[in-house]
Amino acid sequence: MAEESVEIVIAPDGTVEMRVQGVAGPHCVEDTDPLVRLLGGAVEHHELTDEAYQQGEEDERDRLWQG
Repeated sequence: MAEESVEIVIAPDGTVEMRVQGVAGPHCVEDTDPLVRLLGGAVEHHELTDEAYQQGEEDERDRLWQG
């Protein structure tokens, strides 16, 4: 699995852009929630990457145990 990273860019007008890499599945949203709250808590636009639609290894193990 790729190294997990979060890049935060604050523009001169105060808008914030956050990019998450290396996190498979929807966990990126949960993992960055504390950062979003610290930065003001308002999300104007949310766009998922291809990684967000991939199933993480932990999700795969859970699915196998349940099935």
